[in-house]
Amino acid sequence: MSEVNARRMGQLVRGVFQLLLNEPDGLPAKTVLDRLSTLVPPTAFEQTFYSDRPNVRRYEKIVRFSTIAPVKAGWMVKNKGAWSLTDEGRAAYSRYSDPEQFTREARTLCWTPKRGPSSVCRRGATTSSRRIRRSRDGWTATALSRRCG
Repeated sequence: MSEVNARRMGQLVRGVFQLLLNEPDGLPAKTVLDRLSTLVPPTAFEQTFYSDRPNVRRYEKIVRFSTIAPVKAGWMVKNKGAWSLTDEGRAAYSRYSDPEQFTREARTLCWTPKRGPSSVCRRGATTSSRRIRRSRDGWTATALSRRCG
């Protein structure tokens, strides 16, 4: 994905958020992806298909991959094929209008068990992050905070 940088990922995800802002119950992922291609058209690279998977266009995969950080940041929920925004996600969309900054902030809030809280942590600062767990009802985010040493 060398042709897809943080700015482009931010443009795609902000486009997804724009589509979901007025959809409190969310939308099916397929609907989001179909509408997004009109709102944020694919680049020439994104229009191509994977050589080992000739029926899979890059655009949809790149969008799906780009939404991982917002989900882990607690901004977005994916449940049974439907995508929706959390209140924090709506606030983040308003707060970070620059696509690159939007992507950077989502990554900062990401937390995974292998890496622990984000490495973007200044000594003495308190960071908050989310632990994402799968439940019978979908994915849930639990707020965590830690003091950086």
